[in-house]
Amino acid sequence: MKKNNLWKAIAICFVAFVVLSWVIPTGTFSSGTFIKGEVTPLGLFDILRYPIITAATSVFVLTAIVILLIGGFYGVLNQTGVYANIVNRIADKWKEKGHIFLTISILVFAVLASLTGLTLPLFIMVPFFVAVILKLGYSKIVALLATVGAILVGNMGSTYGFNINGYLSFFFETGMNDTIATRILFFVVITSALIGFVLLLSEKTKTVVKGEKKNSKKDASVLEIPLYENQVDKKKSAVPMVVIALILMIVTCVGMYNWETGLHIDFFNNIYNSITTFEISGYPIFKNIIGAVDPIGYWTNYELAILLLLATLLIAWIYNVKGSEKWQAFLNGVKQMVPVAIYTVAASILFLLMNTGATFFGSIANFFISMTKGFNVFAFGSLSAIGGVFYNDFPYLVNALYDPITKLYTNYGFIGMLMQMIHGLVMLIAPTSIILVAGLRYLNISYTEWFKNIWKYLLIALAIIVMFVILLLLLG
Repeated sequence: MKKNNLWKAIAICFVAFVVLSWVIPTGTFSSGTFIKGEVTPLGLFDILRYPIITAATSVFVLTAIVILLIGGFYGVLNQTGVYANIVNRIADKWKEKGHIFLTISILVFAVLASLTGLTLPLFIMVPFFVAVILKLGYSKIVALLATVGAILVGNMGSTYGFNINGYLSFFFETGMNDTIATRILFFVVITSALIGFVLLLSEKTKTVVKGEKKNSKKDASVLEIPLYENQVDKKKSAVPMVVIALILMIVTCVGMYNWETGLHIDFFNNIYNSITTFEISGYPIFKNIIGAVDPIGYWTNYELAILLLLATLLIAWIYNVKGSEKWQAFLNGVKQMVPVAIYTVAASILFLLMNTGATFFGSIANFFISMTKGFNVFAFGSLSAIGGVFYNDFPYLVNALYDPITKLYTNYGFIGMLMQMIHGLVMLIAPTSIILVAGLRYLNISYTEWFKNIWKYLLIALAIIVMFVILLLLLG
């Protein structure tokens, strides 16, 4: 495997952006009318400056911090001796039915991603599922497809995910249920295709986990599972760890889903207001005790980082992990995730550039939109694909195209679903896809190796998208 392969893929995207900035003028839309700007090339100083700006921007730094905290979380889990026991027991249980566990893994990640639209919070579970899948004897590619790949496919087939459908509903003033039947059907088909593809690809490799005896596998290659240590303590109960992990995921998903805007549920806001406005002799006691925290539904990666840290400390306390051992284990986990964090920041450079002022994406959008008088599926699909590379965060792509869409077209439901499907497809292959880059670096898989294994599924997914587009056009 080429060591810097993923770096090269990210660098090529950045260089291509720089070259295009010398050729394509900037441009914006106002009430559906394109306003052409000037060519604003990126110079040598900019090439050095923008990566530094990206690395110093709070939103990207916070993403990196969350990834580091995930590493620290698993570092402490390993130190308890219970985590390895859980992984081993599950792997032993599904040893002869590995294909069923792969299916379960894909469904868990895909369904949660489709319902919530979240990616980074779901990455918390990736190391656990990866450890089991690798111990079952499957390859790293299969492990990545059944976890990170499933998250991306779930977003492609988003049903109620606020970060996808919630923003489409917000921008285009449509209902979350307007095209729900079609979206559910698409999700079922695209996820079933992933399950079938993974199962066909999932011939077990002859490997032995590092630190374990080879037994009869004399010629097996040694496999090192990231964020996993075969440190087992069978005397300790796994129940507290499982309960805390489940609570962490439930609270995170509930807290980071915008219930009020997405589904018009104001239950959590009402509770928050009741607590924060409660006063004793005119003193807002609970508001001051709680501090500056947003209502459930408006939580971000800040709250996610806090929850991870609290869960880590709680597990260390329950399992009596001593102070020095606790922090050493935490730091060991963090160290393993440092490269992953760095890569996610690097993959965000283009996204930063697209949000620093006028860019040439408006000119690209105008080119495709002006190809025909009316709406053109091929042109807009191509525009969504290009936009996906630049805008790895879907709401920003919708925002960038909001003006021409609302002023020139009327079929918002169809356009929104087309954008969702194409953007999701691009996220499976673009080296600017944050969660993909994190997964590739976490499992130390080269970009070319990923492409060689994923291209057939990409064609299958594209064929499914075309089929649904035709179906939607026929249904009017």
